[in-house]
Amino acid sequence: MDAGKWFTLAYTVLGGLGIFLFGMKLLSESLQALASDFIRKLIGWLTNNRVVAMGVGVLLTVIVQSSSVTTVMLVGFINAGLMNLTQAVGVVLGANIGTTITGWIIAVKIGKYGLLLVGAGFVPMFFAKSMKWKAVGKVLIALGMVFIGLEFMSGGFKPLAGSNEFQGLMKLIQADNIISILACVALGCALTFIVQSSSAMLAITMSLAATGQIDYHTAAALVLGENIGTTITMHLAAIGGNIDAKRASYAHIMFNVIGVTVMVIIFPWYVGAVEFIVEGVPGVISGLFEVDGTGAAEGVDPLIMMKIAAGHSGFNITNNLFFLPFLPLLVKLVTWMKPDKGKRSKKRLKLSGNMTNIAPELALEEAEGEIRLMGDVTLDAFRDATKYVRLQAEQPDLFKQVEHLEQVTDNIQMEVTLFITEVMQLPMTADQAKRGYALIRISDELESVVDYCQSLTKYRARMFRDNLKFSDDAWAELDDLVARVGEFLKSAAEFVITHQKVDMTDDEVRELVRLADAIGVRADEIRGSHLARVREGRCEALAGMVFSDIVVALRRIKNHTVNVIDARIGRWEERRQALRNLESGAGESEPKLTAASVTGVN
Repeated sequence: MDAGKWFTLAYTVLGGLGIFLFGMKLLSESLQALASDFIRKLIGWLTNNRVVAMGVGVLLTVIVQSSSVTTVMLVGFINAGLMNLTQAVGVVLGANIGTTITGWIIAVKIGKYGLLLVGAGFVPMFFAKSMKWKAVGKVLIALGMVFIGLEFMSGGFKPLAGSNEFQGLMKLIQADNIISILACVALGCALTFIVQSSSAMLAITMSLAATGQIDYHTAAALVLGENIGTTITMHLAAIGGNIDAKRASYAHIMFNVIGVTVMVIIFPWYVGAVEFIVEGVPGVISGLFEVDGTGAAEGVDPLIMMKIAAGHSGFNITNNLFFLPFLPLLVKLVTWMKPDKGKRSKKRLKLSGNMTNIAPELALEEAEGEIRLMGDVTLDAFRDATKYVRLQAEQPDLFKQVEHLEQVTDNIQMEVTLFITEVMQLPMTADQAKRGYALIRISDELESVVDYCQSLTKYRARMFRDNLKFSDDAWAELDDLVARVGEFLKSAAEFVITHQKVDMTDDEVRELVRLADAIGVRADEIRGSHLARVREGRCEALAGMVFSDIVVALRRIKNHTVNVIDARIGRWEERRQALRNLESGAGESEPKLTAASVTGVN
């Protein structure tokens, strides 16, 4: 071919590939928007049951349309404590099955209907009021772009049939002996490593096969190599992760390398079995997988696209069934290969991989894991701070422990804010954006709670330093208030952080309102008793000031806890007042528990 034809081929193939990849990206985003609630449920289903973990991996990857996205986000989940190593390896197994859906999408014989799908999706995407219908429109447009891109690529590759140079090159890698099979596997692995997308390489492989440039055996060997090449994405993401993230990436590599090695050894029987099964399916079904709408290209196996898709699925399913019973042994093996030397990454929460490959819903789930950790640290800080307040003799180590937990929450709050700010640059739904803002606010409020926990220890340390004493009545009142605040903080953490309650029932809100209001009432009583002791001379002036500071700190812990609840469910004060009116028939004059209340002592 002359230079002009090579140029035409280059921009046609690259343009088609660009349209295909953009369609896959849009398909991933729109499917995530449609299934965002389901994704959250999937994460909640994770257990140490290897079959369940694998199923979660399959479904997640089908939704996000990329095993790379799933495996990269696994690194974040492990770092955030949402998954242990066994769960993560199980999800990796499932991701390898889920990614094979791309091959079947490519193989379906509806390329000529690409424009019809774009046209059908245009109406709901631009004119529907419902966000769900808009997402459906995007799915149709994305599928249309995938098929249009494939049509362009297939059309671009057709002139290669007349190129003696290209045909000579293809003969060198034709998978007809063990050396050429290994060469094809290496080539598929290297190209996937460079492109960083197994879907793109699979599309190119299937387009070459559909136009007769390569036969099925060569395509099957290239696809095996692509299965190894795709593991590099998770491995690169795990470099900055913790020890379990690195172990999961090693398990991913071992899983695919061992599986491909076995398939290379039995390659003739492997491709023969795929051909036997595909050629045995009914004609009605096989008709869906011809090269294009007008039938097979001259001299090309009409079922080659279906064979490639079936071989891709068959390899990963067979590989999974083989490794699933030995999953605990695989986990032990990678643990032995990558021992824990006690080195931990200081940076816990960060986006892994290319921003264009991040799934917003999965990223928000990762942030939820960090918020859950922050909630646990907050409860620990409150427990240690109140324990320090009740000490009869100073314990510097406990004081330093609360100080350390305050620094931990400062770091987590900063990481969560930076992380979510970066995530919110991605295309996301209004609900996802609202959830992101809520997580930022929750992290800020929890950090403020721990600040006041540290204040409690400082007030008590001042008493040790100046030899100040409280009366027995004062200690009894503080114990009661501490218990009430602790119960409220724990209940709020359970509802808002552990269970991620967005739509609380009236009974749940009523319980939290009862606890919050009881704290306010009890604090007023304590303040009255405290003033009485001061008037009667039963309390030293300086000790009285410290007592007042401790009460104020406890009330502000309560107020920030209210704000944590409000950040998650919204309209806290509105629901609080409605419930109070329902129970009493009239409004109350007690100070409102709103975000503004953190500046006061109510």
